Amino acid sequence: MSPDQRLASSTGPEKLQQQWLAELRLDRGAVAAEPQSAAVWLALGRALHALGNAPAAEQAVDEALQRNPGLADALVEKGSLLADQAKWGSAAQFFRRAIDVSPHSPAAHLWLGDMLLRSGDFDGADREFATTLELDPRNTGACRGKGLVALEEGDFPGAASDFRQALAIRPDEIDAEEGLAHALAAEHEWPLAAQVLQRVLAARPDSAADADALGMALERMGNHAAAEEQLARARELSDRQLILLRAEGDNNWGVELRDKGQAAAAAAAFRRAIAEDPGYCEAHDNLGSVLWIQQNPAAAMPEFMAAIRCDPGLASARNNLGMTLLEVRHDLPAATAQFRAAVALQPGFALAHLNLAKALAAEQDFSAAEPEFRYAIALDPGMASAHVGLGMVLAAERGKLSAEARAELEEGLRLDPALRGVVPSAYLAQLH
Repeated sequence: MSPDQRLASSTGPEKLQQQWLAELRLDRGAVAAEPQSAAVWLALGRALHALGNAPAAEQAVDEALQRNPGLADALVEKGSLLADQAKWGSAAQFFRRAIDVSPHSPAAHLWLGDMLLRSGDFDGADREFATTLELDPRNTGACRGKGLVALEEGDFPGAASDFRQALAIRPDEIDAEEGLAHALAAEHEWPLAAQVLQRVLAARPDSAADADALGMALERMGNHAAAEEQLARARELSDRQLILLRAEGDNNWGVELRDKGQAAAAAAAFRRAIAEDPGYCEAHDNLGSVLWIQQNPAAAMPEFMAAIRCDPGLASARNNLGMTLLEVRHDLPAATAQFRAAVALQPGFALAHLNLAKALAAEQDFSAAEPEFRYAIALDPGMASAHVGLGMVLAAERGKLSAEARAELEEGLRLDPALRGVVPSAYLAQLH
């Protein structure tokens, strides 16, 4: 069953997350039962990808391809993971291999067309989009892709037709509306272009290019006051984007320094990013992480709080704040709430599941802690502390060291013998 089919009956993001987590555990079990099956490794990779755990997903897909190098769906999945990393050339190679194996795969042709479009091969991209539509006439991505190619080649009526075709299939396709607006503007159909651009900006209020295009359309229509308002907005958004680009440069440099173990230099880079853009959430989160590394959780806490204020959906900051709440304030309920928020926002976040499980176990809520430990293990089977935590929770729930609890403790200690110090001596005495 494909990922889309497995999710078809779900309603709402929370239900989707829970279904994927349940599927992930089933897929882990299938891999354990059939480790030589490429199909089960691919299913595991797809589940991990859907949960946002791209590194683990890529490892699972690589395992699938090692067992069956000609599995077309695995080749497409590998290509999509590389495309997510902006590795267009490498991704295209996998999509070509998928087409060689399965020439009637709409997904492979669509993905390859997108890669070719990004690399400037417009003729090649147009051929792939056309093939996609032959195989799947209601494919909005292919309609939109043909429209983008037509825009690049100056065929504005053709572009408008392609974008309208995409919108006829899917009226809420905002990328197609944006393309249609620019095609209409290129044809000097100013009133229609302005009407579409207003809808686009309602969905994307921070788009400097669309605000500028709307301003120009309004100017050509003779609405000078409204045009100047939009052009001023476009200039403001453009200036804001330049500031953000500078801040991103310092933030990225800080991440590189932090990964090299140069904490002090990394902190300085993150502080420069924040000085340039005080609302840059990731820089606040990253600075907090460096302060934590430097064993200064009290200073890290306000940075994590600042990150959450400007982006309440930043899962890493939620998890990090939970850790500092435990360290600085010993506030277990508040920390638990942050860990819950982190896993709700990013269900593939193994460390947040582990931290939530530990917090729930500390609250003696063993029945709630158990599935969180299991989720952490399903996401990262090498997480030793999750195995140990699960073993101790199972023992606490059952009032004895059951066979499963013993197996989990032994696996955790095999992965990290240093964890023996957290296991009660009575349990240690019963281990092999």
